[in-house]
Formats: sequence, structure tokens, C-alpha cells
Amino acid sequence: MYFWTFMFWGLSFVWLTKVVETFGWVGGVSFRAFAAVLILLVLAKVMKVALTYDVNDTKHYAILGATSVAMNLGGMTYALSKLGTALTAILVTTIPLYSALIERVWGKAKHTKLMILGLWIGFGGVVILIGLSSQALDLDFFLGFIGSTIASFGFALGGNYSKVKAQHIGAWEQTIGTFTFGGLYLLPFMFVVPIVKTPTFASFGWLFLLAGTASSLAYILYFRLVAEIGATKALTTEFMVPVVAVIVGAAFLGETVTITDLIGAACILLGSALVLGLLPIRRDAKTIAS
Repeated sequence: MYFWTFMFWGLSFVWLTKVVETFGWVGGVSFRAFAAVLILLVLAKVMKVALTYDVNDTKHYAILGATSVAMNLGGMTYALSKLGTALTAILVTTIPLYSALIERVWGKAKHTKLMILGLWIGFGGVVILIGLSSQALDLDFFLGFIGSTIASFGFALGGNYSKVKAQHIGAWEQTIGTFTFGGLYLLPFMFVVPIVKTPTFASFGWLFLLAGTASSLAYILYFRLVAEIGATKALTTEFMVPVVAVIVGAAFLGETVTITDLIGAACILLGSALVLGLLPIRRDAKTIAS
């Protein structure tokens, strides 16, 4: 589940670029959401998956749709249109850092000095990317960075909400409900950001490929991971997303990655690893002091 989640999300950056070229960043997310729902309903019928819905869970779908789809996919797709694949994918790795902060505030989780150090290192990596990026620090860069921040915070918030408030809901139902509301939230914005050009059969092919893998299947796997190992650990799948995205971006889109980008990415990954306790470091007083 872990492997296929980050593979689908990493590959999705190339497919998303194709979708945005035709549908725009708003339509790309909204139509993607509805396509994902359609695919899941068909699969559930074919696989004879029993879907159960409780009207009392509607509020959970509404909140998850706002955070995990409207904020996350909307912000990320907008950032992609401004920053490109590599930098957007690298900034996505800040999601576990936001998740750790949300856990601290919401769940009153106690953080060790190593975790606090990890937060500073991780966000230091973001500062490096902003201050030393090869991309011009123009309006597009800052708008893209804002979009990426909204995306990361939204997904982290949605993951924690799913773990705390919606764990009783099945992964299939969560995914269908989340994308239904997420698509509806963004649909009115198409009056401001309309479709770029008339869609072709190829355009719809890219759309359904993106929806079927990075939305339908990946989100089912993700919600299962959240239920089994928790939101923050499930979100560490984002660590591998930029690796996949940068490779396919360089191979298929001709994008380049600078040394600065790699240094910033390394700081974000190191910081997140410290926050999550993934490094083999003893947490006694002597080690922390060292």
C-alpha cells in the first residue's frame, strides 16, 4: 500500500501537467474529483464492494473534501502551474511537518527536542528553496509557494481529521465522499478560471488516468494507511513523491534540478525524519545534548 501510494502520486505530476494544459487548474481538480468518484462507483459495482453511508457522516465528507481535495489538490495544481513539477513536488514533502504541528496543537502531543530540531531543519529547507532557488523570485513564484503551502497544510489537516474523527468510515466511502464534496467546492471557480481549450479524447484519457490512479486507488490506500499507522506516518509517503516526480519530470518534461533544490529537499527530508523518529538516534538526554 505504501509503495503504490507514493508511486501513483509521484507519477501524477506528469499526468497532471497534461490535464492542466486543457482543463486549467480548477477544472483539472474538479473534473478529476468527479471522474474519481465515477471510477470508484463502477469498481465497487464490479467488485461487489458493499458501500454503506450514514447521513451523520456527511459533515465528515464535507470537511475532508475541503481539506484533502479543495485545499490540497487545488493548491498543489495551482502551484504546479506556477512553479513546475520539481519544485512543487519538493515542497509537498513539508506535509508531515505540518501534520506534526497539528498533532501537537490538536492532540496535545509532546515533542522531544529532536522533533523540535527537525521542525526547524525542515522549514529551514523551505527557506533555502525560497531564497536560493534558481527560479526568479517574481509574483508567480510567491503565488505558487502560497498555493503549495495551502496544499500541504490542507492535506495534513485532512489526514489528522480522518484519523481522529472519521476512522469509523470505510476507505471506499471516505474516498468517494471526499472527492464528491471536493469537486463541488471547486466547480463554481470555473467561472473565474475556465477551461483552457476544447478537450480531445486524449485529454479525457489523461484525466481518467490521473483520476483512476492518483485519486481513486491512491486515496483508498492512503485512508487505509491512516487508519492502520496514523496520519503523520502515512503522510511520509510524500517523502518519495518528489523522487518519483523529479525523475519523470526530467525524463518526460525536460525539467532540470539544481544543487540548491537538492539541498533544500535534503533539509526537508532530514527534518521530517527527525520529527517522525525515523532515524536510529537514541533519545536520551546525553544524545540530545550532543
